[in-house]
Amino acid sequence: MLFSIIIPVYNRPDEIDELLQSLTTSTYTNFEVVIVEDGSSIDCKEVVLRYAKQLQISYYYKANSGPGDSRNFGMKVAKGDYFIIFDSDCIIPSHYMSEVVKELNTTYVDCFGGPDKALKSFSYIQRAINFTMTSFLTTGGIRGGSEKIDKFQPRSFNMGISKKAFEASKGFGNIHPGEDPDLSIRLWKMGFKTRLFKEAYVYHKRRIDWDKFSVQVSKFGKARPILNRWYPEYAKITFWFPTLFLVGLAASVIALVFLFDWGLKLYFVYFALIFLFSSIQNRNPIIGFLSIIAVWKQFTGYGIGFIKSYYKVHLLKQQPQDAFPELFFKKPLEAQITEEIHIEKEAEEPIHKSVEKALDKIIAPIQKIVDTAPVKTKIIGLTGGIGSGKTTIANYLSAKGYPVYISDLEAKKVMDFPEIIQKIAAQFGPEIMDANQRLNREQLAAIVFNNPEKLKQLNAIVHPAVKNHFDQWIVAHKKFPFVFKEAAILFESGSYKDCDAVITVTAPLEMRIARVLKRDQTTREKILQRITNQLSDEERAARSQYVIQNENFESTKRQIEEILISLKNKQ
Repeated sequence: MLFSIIIPVYNRPDEIDELLQSLTTSTYTNFEVVIVEDGSSIDCKEVVLRYAKQLQISYYYKANSGPGDSRNFGMKVAKGDYFIIFDSDCIIPSHYMSEVVKELNTTYVDCFGGPDKALKSFSYIQRAINFTMTSFLTTGGIRGGSEKIDKFQPRSFNMGISKKAFEASKGFGNIHPGEDPDLSIRLWKMGFKTRLFKEAYVYHKRRIDWDKFSVQVSKFGKARPILNRWYPEYAKITFWFPTLFLVGLAASVIALVFLFDWGLKLYFVYFALIFLFSSIQNRNPIIGFLSIIAVWKQFTGYGIGFIKSYYKVHLLKQQPQDAFPELFFKKPLEAQITEEIHIEKEAEEPIHKSVEKALDKIIAPIQKIVDTAPVKTKIIGLTGGIGSGKTTIANYLSAKGYPVYISDLEAKKVMDFPEIIQKIAAQFGPEIMDANQRLNREQLAAIVFNNPEKLKQLNAIVHPAVKNHFDQWIVAHKKFPFVFKEAAILFESGSYKDCDAVITVTAPLEMRIARVLKRDQTTREKILQRITNQLSDEERAARSQYVIQNENFESTKRQIEEILISLKNKQ
């Protein structure tokens, strides 16, 4: 039987490198790997090519449509009889494939799932979150492999499904998270069986921080009442456990007024058990303590998300897509493939040359800005996620007399240049002009929104002009030893490569949300969706020379002054 391993990826080339490296150690080799790049701005093509002689790989780049739709796409183009789905942040043990083959030969099922574990090399927070997501003391028993019920719901980070079952069910729906239990239930209704393969585990890295973990489990909580509404016959009282946990805690606090403390004592015992079991399992009391934090965030995030969703979906009878639009991806009418590479495992030099020629024809999603001539003035990149406060820092630097190039503002100026407007109008038609022959930005945005090809056409006009504008700006400020370039997508666009150093600005999630809510007329859900679609603070920080924690501006100014001293010392 030929297996096809399906891996959707979004801006995570480092994770793909680790995953593919682990697959090269597999004791079972009759499989292909299908990488589906889901509209990434930081792609993994170069990583894929490094494994040309070791693995049989197919690589596809398509418009962003979410992990569920990307998995469906991968299964449609795969050659295998049985599909195995991994998340990009998984590391696969060498025995995994052999274990799957053994289980299928023993008792065949059309869909299976496996548990996850943590490696000792994972960070303390990652191992604490892994304990919380897998322990029988929490809601994570299924992921940990302790689930005993007949109807097991596989999770899409480690899941197998036959070609027959995929074609019958049409694969994953557009809800996320929740697409995996949705698929499992639909398979049951069609007569297919699912089963847990206990020894087919993966090492799930979960590259997230506390704030992202809270957002993730909140989404899990919101998704469950939606699934219960769709499939009421599969609803369970245990799904209420995190919410009841919070209600019980609140009741225990109130009971103190009446001098009843037995409730809080039970909660103390529970968290003591969390600490004890995690410390023993991980052989580290620090991880035990962090596990208490992880459990608290899991229960509060899931519990509050669950009750919000239950109220809107079950009591107010709102449509799930209207109540929680952030949980649903828009499905494209058809997959838009812009890049496709196939690499055979047995490939030698001729195949490599053909792959190199294929790469020469690839059009990058965002044209990289490259300086054509070296300059003495050092360029310091300044970036950060929405609400981090990078613009405030840019203004502070500007007030101190340092030249700062605000990429977004300058790009808007460039788009108002008469010659650029003429090129855009020639490409997109006269309807993008208003009555005063100025650019109608709303009309232009409507044309390129969710249309990668149109966006490429616009970038092909604007990016070279912005590059020339920045080059001229650098020349105008060449007397300065260093200048700053503020850009939200510094890494995504590739312009970080032109910088001599990069500063990343970070701030706590809730503070970022509060800033944007105060600044923009928007909603918390839309802000979280934008944050989710951006690079994480950890990813930016890992690729930066300096990091500013922008919580209190007095502290922020001290950090800026320290960085300025460091930059001057390196002249």
